[in-house]
Amino acid sequence: MAKTEEMTGLERVYRFLMEFIIENCYSPSVREICEGTGLSSTASVSDHLMELELMGKIEMKRNAARTIRLVGYKMVKVDDPAYCERKRCK
Repeated sequence: MAKTEEMTGLERVYRFLMEFIIENCYSPSVREICEGTGLSSTASVSDHLMELELMGKIEMKRNAARTIRLVGYKMVKVDDPAYCERKRCK
């Protein structure tokens, strides 16, 4: 993406989800998404999450914490403690 192009709130939320899940091995809270994307409203983040779900990009359980799953991506268990320590997977 060119530096001159601005990402929409929806794009920022999706990119943040991908980066957070890869880094932490679990999904972020709505407040963490707000902080990570610069969006100030949990309601707007929730709207973006619902839109991403309707688009088929994520799946999530309603009223349950940290249940966002990226569609088309699979988390795999790595039995290498050194790898998990580097990626903070616990």
